[in-house]
Formats: sequence, C-alpha cells, structure tokens
Amino acid sequence: MTSRKSENRLQWARRHLRNGYIILSTRGVVALYGAAMRELAKLIDSPVGVFLAPRDLLRDGPRFLREQGVRAACGAVLRQIAAQYDPPLGRRRNPINDPLRQAAISYYYTYELTKPDGVVPSRRPVNEMDFALETPFAYDAAPERARSIVAIVHAFYPDVLPLVLEKLRNVPGPLDLCVSTDTEEKKRAVDEVCADWRKGKVLTRVCPNRGRDIAAKFFGFRDVYADYELFIHLHTKRSPHGGEALARWRDYLLDNLLGSEAIVRSILSLFDDPRLGVVFPQHLFELRGILNWGYDYDLARRLLKRINVEIDKNLTLEFPSGSMFWGRTAAFRPLLDLELDFDDFAQESGQVDGTLAHAIERSVLMIAESRGFEWLKVAQRDLYPMGHTLLPVQGREDVAKHRLKVFQPALACVDSNFHPFATLIAETRPLLSYPSRNERPRLTLLTPTVNPQQTFGGIATAMKLFSRLLTELGDAFDARIVVTDADIEPEAYAALSDYTPVPYAASLDVETAALVDANEREGGRLNLRANEIFFATAWWTAEFALAMERERARYFGGARPFIYLIQDDEPNFYGRGAKSCLAEATYHYGDQTIAIVNSEELFSVMTEKYRFRHAYYVPYELNERIRERRANLPREPIMLVYGRPAVARNAFELICAALVIWQQRDPIRASRWSIVFLGEDFPDSLIYPVQNATVGGKARLEDYADYLNRALVGVSLMVSSHPSYPPLEMAEAGLATISNAFPGKDLRRRFDNIVAPARLDPLSLADSIEDAVGRMEPLVGAVVARQRHTAPSADATRLFDPYAVACELRRAAASPLVSRGERSRSISASTCEI
Repeated sequence: MTSRKSENRLQWARRHLRNGYIILSTRGVVALYGAAMRELAKLIDSPVGVFLAPRDLLRDGPRFLREQGVRAACGAVLRQIAAQYDPPLGRRRNPINDPLRQAAISYYYTYELTKPDGVVPSRRPVNEMDFALETPFAYDAAPERARSIVAIVHAFYPDVLPLVLEKLRNVPGPLDLCVSTDTEEKKRAVDEVCADWRKGKVLTRVCPNRGRDIAAKFFGFRDVYADYELFIHLHTKRSPHGGEALARWRDYLLDNLLGSEAIVRSILSLFDDPRLGVVFPQHLFELRGILNWGYDYDLARRLLKRINVEIDKNLTLEFPSGSMFWGRTAAFRPLLDLELDFDDFAQESGQVDGTLAHAIERSVLMIAESRGFEWLKVAQRDLYPMGHTLLPVQGREDVAKHRLKVFQPALACVDSNFHPFATLIAETRPLLSYPSRNERPRLTLLTPTVNPQQTFGGIATAMKLFSRLLTELGDAFDARIVVTDADIEPEAYAALSDYTPVPYAASLDVETAALVDANEREGGRLNLRANEIFFATAWWTAEFALAMERERARYFGGARPFIYLIQDDEPNFYGRGAKSCLAEATYHYGDQTIAIVNSEELFSVMTEKYRFRHAYYVPYELNERIRERRANLPREPIMLVYGRPAVARNAFELICAALVIWQQRDPIRASRWSIVFLGEDFPDSLIYPVQNATVGGKARLEDYADYLNRALVGVSLMVSSHPSYPPLEMAEAGLATISNAFPGKDLRRRFDNIVAPARLDPLSLADSIEDAVGRMEPLVGAVVARQRHTAPSADATRLFDPYAVACELRRAAASPLVSRGERSRSISASTCEI
C-alpha cells in the first residue's frame, strides 16, 4: 500500500503499461478496452459503485446527474462499459444468458407518483421493443373450425356506419350484427344502413349517451354475449380533440382488424389457441407518447378490485387504444357479470379522459388475464412505421415463437430493479416469470449455487433429496434447477451434464431437464408451467417459491404446494431486523408447505412452533463417501475445528478465544497437538495468536475422511436448533467431540463421546478442550473404535419417504386448474416484494 501511494508518474505509467500488456496478451483488445474504462472510472469517481448502462442515459441520466453529480454519473457509465467489455474483472456474463441480453425488453418508466398536472405515469415498453404480428400472415391461414361471431358496433356517427359494414364483409362466414346509437333518430338511420346486411341477424338498440362506445358495447348488449364465442368491438370513431394527428386513427384500426379477408382469416386462426382472449391493433404511432394512465388510474383500480384483481402503477400498461378489438366472450365474463349500468357512467360532456369508460378501456387486458387468457397485437407493415417490430408469420409454429415477444403480461411484474434500500438483503432480488405453454408437470429446485466448490452441507443435502424425489416421480415429471445466487461455473455444467443449460429468459420451454443461471436477473423471465412445483432450500428461495406460486395461480388457476427443505431455524441467523422478519414469514404459509426438516431435533422445534400441510424429518446419516473411506489408522495428536468466520452461528470467535486460553495455560501439552480448521477458507491471520494451527479450508470429502481417521479431538459449535453434521461425524469417528446444547437440541443423547459446556463462553469451552485433550492424549498411536449412534426418539410416520412425497406431488399436479369462463379468482398482481 505504501509503495502505491508514493509511486511517481513514471512508475504509475510503467505499471499500467505492464498490466495493459498482460490483459492484451491474455484476454484480447476488447478486455483491454474494458480495463481502460475501469481505470478511467477510478480516476473520475471510484472503482466500485452503481452501474448505468449507456442505453439508459436518456431515461435515468438526468435523475442520476441531479442526485449524484457529474463525477458519479460518469463513473457509473464507465463501470458499466468496463463490466460489459472486461467480464473477468467486471460482472461475469454467462454466455448461456446471451439470449436474455438480446431479448430483454426495456421500459419507459418513472417512480414518480403523478406528473405536475395530476396524470399518473405508466410503464411502457420502449418503441423499439414493442412487437406485433405482421398481418396478413405469409401462409394460407384459416381457423380450424367455424365459430359463432358477433360484431358489436356503437354508431354515434351513423354516417360512418357504411364504412364499418363494408369492412365487416371481409369476415368469412356468418356474422351477426349488433349496433347501438344514442337517439331514436339515429336509430332510424342505422336501421336503414343495416337493412341490406345479409351475413346474419341484426339487432339495433338505443343506449343512453353515457360511457361513450364502451358502455354501449359491453352493457348495452350484455345479454347477447352468451350466444357467441367470439366478438369484434367497433365504433364510428372520430377524434375531434386530436386534430390532424389522429384524423386517420379510425381507418388505421379498421384496416388492421378487417382490412382484407386474408387479415381476418389470420386473426381468426389465432383464436384456435384456447388461451387467446384478445387480438388488437398495434398502437397508432402518433399516440405512443401519450399512452399513460391519465386521470383513470383510481377508477381502474376500483373497477379491478371488484373482480378481485389488485394492480399497481409499476405494472406495464397495455390496452387496445381506440377500444376496437377482437375478443373471446369467456375472457370478459368478469366485466360482463359486474352490476354496472349506464347510470354508473358520467353524463356526456365532451370528456377526453378521467371517466369510467376510459378506465375500462385501459383495463380490458388485465380483465382477460385475470381469467387466464392472453392477448396478441397485429399490424400491417405499410401502416406502421417501425417495420422491424412487426414479426412475419410464415407458419403456425411462428406464432408460438413470436408470442414470447408480443405477449408481455399486463398483470405480471417486470420490474427487476434492485433498490438501494434493499442492498443489505441482496438475496431477495426479484425473480420474474413468464407463462409456459408446456403442460407437463415439473419439479423445480431453487438453490443458491450448484458449483462444486460451493456445494456442501445444506446444498448437498438439497441436491440429494431433489434427486431422490425425481427418481420416485419418474418420467411423469420434468426437472429443473434454478440457481439464484452464484454464476454457474463450467465445472457445475460438467457435473450436471444430464441437464440442458438454458437462459433465464422466456422460451418455448421444451427441455425435460433444465439448468438455469438466474444470478443475472435484469431483463430475464423464468418459464412457469401450470403444474410447476417448487423445491425451496433457504428462506429467500422459499420467498421466491411463494411468489412464483402466486404468479402460477394467476396465469393458470388452482393451487399447488411447494416443498420447503428447512435446515435450520433461519430467523436466528440474523439480529432482529428485516432479514429475520422475512425469514420467519416464510414459515407461515403452512397450508402451502410440504416441510422436509433436516434432523429429528430441528423437526421437533419447527413443528412445535409452526403448522405445515405435511412435515417430514430427514435423519442423520453418515455421508456415504466418508463411510467408504473409514480406516483403522493409528491416531495422532490432531484437533479438528469446524471454523467458519463468515457464519456467525458457528461461533468462530468463541472457539479461537478458548483455544488461546487452553494453550496459554497448558503450553507443554498444547505444543504436542496440531489444530486444523476446516469448513471455510480464510486468512490464517484471523486465528492469531492460536499456535500450531493450520487452515484446511473447505476440504474435499476424501481429505476430511482422512482427518477423521487420524484425529482424536473435535470442536464444532452450532448456536441453533440444528445439530449440524460435523460434530456427529467427529463423534461417530471416535473423536472426543465438544459441541453445544441449544433449546430442543442435546447431541449428548446421540453419542456418549460428545460433551457440551454448561455455559458457552471462552473459559468453559477451554475447560472442555483441556479435559478432552487430557483424556485422549494417552490414545496417541492407538486405534480408536467407532462409536455407535443413538437416534433421538421421533414419530416414524414422519420420516421422510420419497414415495409418500412423490404421491402428494402427483395428487397436486392432478388437481384441477380453474376453468376459464367459470369464475374469477383473487390475485395480487405485483410480486416485486422485497
């Protein structure tokens, strides 16, 4: 450090030239560019801090500049560039997730609550990433079967009705016609225009001049919808408030919905998909800058609450602007069943916003989605200026592929931002979802990591139990592992070669065994199936599982449980605060939780405190690889210490303090003993002034077994209800083992050679160490017998049985989903919680 501070300019230049040459020769010119940007960030601001992508400068730059200043803003941009071009030193970028980065949709959004004029701003996809299907399709598209269809038209301007009817003649086959207007005089004009309609029945009505075309189309003909599977909403639109810019709006909508028979056949073929509820035109380009909630947000929120849908302004606002679209009756049953009538709409006074009609217009897609239906947008290439956002359809298979870009659920959270206030609970970065069309059941493991160098203890147990369940489920279930907290390393992909690496992005979801790196979250989505069941391995993955189940229920209906592998009473890991509250909250979803609890002791504690749908315990068993390597070797004066400075519940500091006390008061005997710290890599400076000690780190199981064969004393603390495996493994290997008791846990009941100090303080622990060393030192050079394990008493019917759990999962997957068109269901739309 001192030499860095005192280097002159020449030394500084030589150091950077040398480092630059190394980067250039080992990683190439692109990495050199990234490293240079990082150095520039150091000079201007700081080598660490927030990142700001250049593409987000227009959106976030002014705010960032205002709040953080010029230097911080420049540093944020330079750090982002460095991370992109120099991954080994910046943010690692898994190539598996390249499709994620290519397909990620950006949004216009502000967290501002209202604009100065009171308008509620909306979240909208940027123009370049707002996609639609190009019509007509580039093949001879036609619906697989005829469907009953009605055209519902509001003719406030009867002189425009002939144009509308001319377009409707492009609908192949029978088409009934329902036309409303607001006066008897206009009705006579409407009847005259409709007199020569020959494609089907005609019904005309006079409706009050309230609620514009919205009220007339939905509630003026409420009784008609039950007779038809599909409908098209139209009206004789004029937009006098919009001037020349909106003069062509009506024609634009009509041409995109009904411009030719080929266009109509293309659209009707889309409704062969039973989950499609709405097809509407891409927005008129001149409107794109004003697609917001306007003054309608509160009205829409109150309306949607009446059908048990909760929204927030952070959701994407998407709707058929102009209120002309094709629809499936079942998708709108919640709205039609509301006891709304014309009296609920304001008297007409030329309003351009802030009415119930405008609120309904902005809510129609959310209403359809609440019933489990989806939507698609269409446009003709010669009518929309951003041709690259129009996706050509060469065949039916293209619709499934393009759906991933066009359909962006309006009720699904898309905010992947991780806010500054949440930086201390980084585990909870939100996972986003996308509804999959694959109907096969799937069991998904949510785990912090699968990297071999990080897979031990609880994660190894989770992987083992997950594998056992999959074996029982057989071919009936697909499998998926989602990694939430660590980039997947090449060694992990090699170890899990039976799994197909897939990106954290919406896809066709055809893999039977998938491995997802979800550590890189921004812009990604997790495919979510109707029969998705999650296996959580820690409190934050349980939070993800609960959020995903809420999303799954919203997409598909019904209820599915999740498996929660509980390996400790996790709220106790933290001081009282946000993390402990969040962890504890995950235990309160008992009706959804199949709890698998690691150890009899922890099972007793957790089932006494919480109630679960089903609860099983996993008994302690010696690791098979350790068992295979047991050997009767002469014992040596070795003390094994399970020491993990980064894990508070292992009381590393207590152990070190006790060792110092013991060594200093019994120096001659202590000098004959070697101490080996296992469990975690850390600098040996942390154990000073403990003598004769080495840091073995996270030893391979083969090396750990060898230590167990040769050592005589073991020290392993766990300040929680979980017994942890190291003290049990030490005791079974014949070591005099020092551990600790805890409410609900006393390991002395398992092994006679485990001792626990009456008080857990350095002096008491030092006394126990000195006593254990004194008892075991005479056995140096001898072969020590293995110890017999006595399992605690437990209800044998609650022993984890993969077959029983698999049967429960099969029953859950076979339980019905909510039938579309039957009833609405209560949901919470936004799952972007901490």
